[in-house]
Amino acid sequence: MKLCWLIPDDKGGGVASVALSCCRQAAKAGHQTTLLTVISSTGWIGNNHDFRVCSLNLSGSAQETPETLLQWLEKNPQDILFLNGCEQADVVIPYLPSHLKCVYVVHDTASRYWQAAIREEDNLNGIIAVSETVANQFKNRLKEKNQNNKLYTILNGCVFPQKPNPNNLRQDDLIFIGGDKPIKGAFDVLKLWKKLIEFGFTGKLHWFGKVTPNFQAKINRLPNSEQIQVYGRVKRDVIFSTAASAKVVLMLSHVEPFGMATIEAMSMGCIPVAWHIETGTKEIVTVNETGLFAPLGNITVLARQVLHACENYQVYGDAVIKQARTKFDESVMWKGYESLIDSMANLEPITRSKQGQKPAIYTPPTRRFQLLPGSIRSIIREFVGKNPRLGYLLRDMRGF
Repeated sequence: MKLCWLIPDDKGGGVASVALSCCRQAAKAGHQTTLLTVISSTGWIGNNHDFRVCSLNLSGSAQETPETLLQWLEKNPQDILFLNGCEQADVVIPYLPSHLKCVYVVHDTASRYWQAAIREEDNLNGIIAVSETVANQFKNRLKEKNQNNKLYTILNGCVFPQKPNPNNLRQDDLIFIGGDKPIKGAFDVLKLWKKLIEFGFTGKLHWFGKVTPNFQAKINRLPNSEQIQVYGRVKRDVIFSTAASAKVVLMLSHVEPFGMATIEAMSMGCIPVAWHIETGTKEIVTVNETGLFAPLGNITVLARQVLHACENYQVYGDAVIKQARTKFDESVMWKGYESLIDSMANLEPITRSKQGQKPAIYTPPTRRFQLLPGSIRSIIREFVGKNPRLGYLLRDMRGF
């Protein structure tokens, strides 16, 4: 079959890496596979694959996406189109030709990521949620018949590097992959570090992700800040290699639809320590077997869980690696996609509501929060970031 995964861009991130894994597995299974980006390629994905990598070569807000995508599909007919986090392409769904099967993949819990699937459910052949946590946000909004016939939950997976050497000596090191984002728990890490030092922690903290100068100054003011190494944005290989010699990954997100960073760190032997809240982390981690949890906002308990993981690493390490590599390898994820693809072979074509008409342009939604002055936004982010319970309550207002 001719299969196409559409993604916004190739700048990395969870959506792109999942689509890349799907394409790799689809090509391996013998399908004519295309990975298509809306925005002009940066070269991150490369072309050394057994599938085709293409782009609509748009830029900015890409308002021409609906019409440009229809033109591309006319020149490059497909059997199934998978839409992955492309707000620009949501408009095109009712205009798609009837012979094309269209599957909407929901990667996040915030309403902006699934509301098009609800609005266009009659024009879609299938809807995929990347976790039960995501599916629970919108499945009851679907028509009852579609909850069973169109909605599929397929947990994400990825390709892992070679297993870490079991004889490698691990230090009492921690990794955090959230940059300075409040929603990822960056402010929680600041408070956690103070408590860990108070308890006599002597290991290092490897801090990954973009960090602004203002937030870097906060890190520099922490006690024993010389034990903290801030990397900024790096290639995944650097994170994997660092995780191979660390003991704990701090997964302190206030919202986590799935948790790609969690399975990647686990695959290299890092024990997840997370907040005990409803996130995709709970679908990855077995409590007290392959991960440890603390009540949301309780820094003392959180610190003790980190220290417990470091002191008792041998109890958890092997199980953590096995869990990630046996349940979340991309080949396991592909089994779910393969089953869905097989089920669509005999589906009757959908006569879509605006088929044959010229599609409307994509109009970017107004993000009200972005209308506030930058200084005000920073104050609000910091206030919410310092209050994890508030951050959890507001977790799905992203994009407001």
